Amino acid sequence: MNSVLLSITISILFGIGTFLILRRDIIKVIIGLSILSHAVNLLIASTGIFDGDKVPIITGSHESAVASGTIFTDDVVNGVMSPVVSVMTGTHYVDPLVQALVLTAIVISLAITAFILILAYRIHEEYKTTDLNEMKRLRG
Repeated sequence: MNSVLLSITISILFGIGTFLILRRDIIKVIIGLSILSHAVNLLIASTGIFDGDKVPIITGSHESAVASGTIFTDDVVNGVMSPVVSVMTGTHYVDPLVQALVLTAIVISLAITAFILILAYRIHEEYKTTDLNEMKRLRG
């Protein structure tokens, strides 16, 4: 049920973002881009295994791994490329790479949104409007 609700939320955000991007007002386009970037961040975050109570943990033979200078216990033959964890069967962990990618995407999205808002302000000062069709008509 939780994944269905998340999928519906992501699809609604994609729809709202797309709808706003197709508007004529620059501010609505910027808000649409922001909502669309949030939808993408939710989509990326939903690809990780997140149950709300499981976190990425390094336990077990962590001291021996640190002493030997290794961080991961990789077993390429058996296809194991994972952090050092204790031998608990049936326990799943959240992928920290997905969380790092989403955090980076949020920061980049904030910077881009601030830059676009500054450009929109300058356009409003220059043309005295934020309507895209009006700006095309004023330009000639």
